[in-house]
Amino acid sequence: MGVWSMIKRDYGAVFRNDPAARNGLEVVLAYPGFHAILFHRINHVLWDLRVPVIPRLLSHLARFLTGIEIHPAAKIGPGFFIDHGMGVVIGETSDVGEDCLLYQGVTLGGTGKEKGKRHPTLGNHVIVGTGAKILGAITIGDHAKIGANAVVLDPVPDYAIVVGVPGKVIKKKILRMMEEGPVESLARVYMPDPVEEKFREFDRSIVELEKKIARLEGRGGAVRVYNTLSAKKEELIPLTPGKIGMYACGVTVYDLSHIGHARSAIVFDVIRRYLEFRGLAVKYIRNFTDIDDKIINRAKQEGIAWDTVAKNYTEEYYRDMDRLGVGRADVEPKATDHIPEIIAIVKGLVDKGYAYGIDGDVYFEVKKFGDYGKLSKRDIEEMLAGARVEVDQRKRSPMDFALWKASKEGEPSWESPWGPGRPGWHIECTAMSIRHLAESFDIHGGGADLIFPHHENELAQSEAYTGKPFVKYWIHNGFITIDKEKMSKSLGNFFTIREILEKFDPEVVRFFLLSTHYRSPIEFSDESLREAEASIDRYYTTITRIADFLTSVTDKPKPSPEEKSLEGVLAAFMDKFREAMDDDFNTALALGHIFELIREVNRFLDAKPSGPKAKELLLRTKELLSDSGRVLNIFNKRPEEWYDALMETKKIPYSKADIKEKIQQRQDARLRKDWAAADAIRKEMEEQGIILEDKKDGTAWKVSVSK
Repeated sequence: MGVWSMIKRDYGAVFRNDPAARNGLEVVLAYPGFHAILFHRINHVLWDLRVPVIPRLLSHLARFLTGIEIHPAAKIGPGFFIDHGMGVVIGETSDVGEDCLLYQGVTLGGTGKEKGKRHPTLGNHVIVGTGAKILGAITIGDHAKIGANAVVLDPVPDYAIVVGVPGKVIKKKILRMMEEGPVESLARVYMPDPVEEKFREFDRSIVELEKKIARLEGRGGAVRVYNTLSAKKEELIPLTPGKIGMYACGVTVYDLSHIGHARSAIVFDVIRRYLEFRGLAVKYIRNFTDIDDKIINRAKQEGIAWDTVAKNYTEEYYRDMDRLGVGRADVEPKATDHIPEIIAIVKGLVDKGYAYGIDGDVYFEVKKFGDYGKLSKRDIEEMLAGARVEVDQRKRSPMDFALWKASKEGEPSWESPWGPGRPGWHIECTAMSIRHLAESFDIHGGGADLIFPHHENELAQSEAYTGKPFVKYWIHNGFITIDKEKMSKSLGNFFTIREILEKFDPEVVRFFLLSTHYRSPIEFSDESLREAEASIDRYYTTITRIADFLTSVTDKPKPSPEEKSLEGVLAAFMDKFREAMDDDFNTALALGHIFELIREVNRFLDAKPSGPKAKELLLRTKELLSDSGRVLNIFNKRPEEWYDALMETKKIPYSKADIKEKIQQRQDARLRKDWAAADAIRKEMEEQGIILEDKKDGTAWKVSVSK
């Protein structure tokens, strides 16, 4: 682009960014920001032509006239505007994209005195607020906004918003793993608020006080769950004493399952396991949506029958879930096996005046249900039609949703009072939960993306049909998010469970998903999975140390200063674990208690204890670690099996026989006192991801998790 074209873009940017700009003459005569970029366009040409002295002099003249300093070497794209620009400084190696806007007092500054790139690079459409400083050879992504007086020292992704000193990203572009797959959106980044933290601390104190009172009154140990319906934690009191009916929304079987499906499945698997651990009889239902537009479309793409698509991907779902340690539900119903129940409920809603038919379709009339919106906390006037329901002019309201859909030519259909058709998305869960649980039951779960419209609609149609409260406790797990910047650098499109398990053992994925409270969002990255892998490795390394001790311990007592400390941790461990899980299934805190015990037992082993008491403490440690792991369905392997799994996921180029042979070669070299050869073998194996550990009874090996 030529200089004149760039100047014209700069001129247009004044009118685009400043609503007070009235005419061209005013801009040319009275806008110092436009004067500064005009000077710079000429200066930059002269600088590129290596004209001596003059570009510097013109730069100083422009600063004197406008109060804006732009180094003649700075590269600035077209459409640039500085509004109220006094005090703006743009350094020598700065690179500014197209259509950027800077305000008064902004500095694009350098760090260090070395030659080369020292100043920032701004993407396109970046806005930098008054007084902000962007320092160093960092990149600011496209469409980013830098808040007033922020000091930015680190790279900023596309579409992010940055505030504070030092600059913190408070909003960034992410992918959310929704039911239908990754969906791009902007998400706020949590920023600590001292006042909010005080309130949270106060809330925690109240909860602790309530627990103490409950224990004094003999009511201790109650499970508390966060109920989306009431938006608060409540004591879990079953509708039928000693029994829990739980329904969790499953998947639509038209594709391989992704990491979001894994989180929801693992969360409700753990909830079920823990409630059973607490002595409750749980009847757990998890459905399959096996008729849907997506299934029909996939069948057309693959040239096979729709029910073959559903059958194939149901089997793939089981394969993935089995690998992740997700147990089968007590009943796993399919929508197409419940067509008579669905038709009966739809007919009942029509008869009661909550639904109406049009041309073979049947819609639920939202305004007839007075409590609509009570689950999602949405005002009915602000709502739009649900995500899966296209706006249809025939509907009485755009919010009305389909209970029954007339089938199009070539689509699967079932006979009904309204003609051939198939069920809408929401009605199937009402039919299946009533059939296999009751008209009112204890827990309904799913991902946070299902709160609206799916669960809101499900609640409305169910309560309209039965006249009873549908569900006592609504439980929803948070989103999995993926930072677009990190994804582009490391993950690529690695979303499906199958793809993730190519690189990581299933236990790593399960541990990662349980290491954050189920209601909190969790950012997915391979770095986070590697951290989870390292934690699991620490667990199995500790189990190996305990086993080594138990095979070599002597009867001669040796007091250890760590003994009392370990005894205290062991005595309190199970109560702490239960308290964490009783508090809304806080698996993150429960894992924290497990690793507190692991730290303590390693300190104890470091002190080289011996004697019967030491053996007793370590056997107790091993038992408690096993019991708690069983509740979460992790740590079920033997250490040898863990290393076998790592060899597979890390693509170690040795077989077990190869490793045994290498160890023997190294041992032979050591016997010959050929230390150089022995060290070379050790180094070679370390480079391939195998760590050798010399012990009293020989050389052991393990797989390096850092490979």
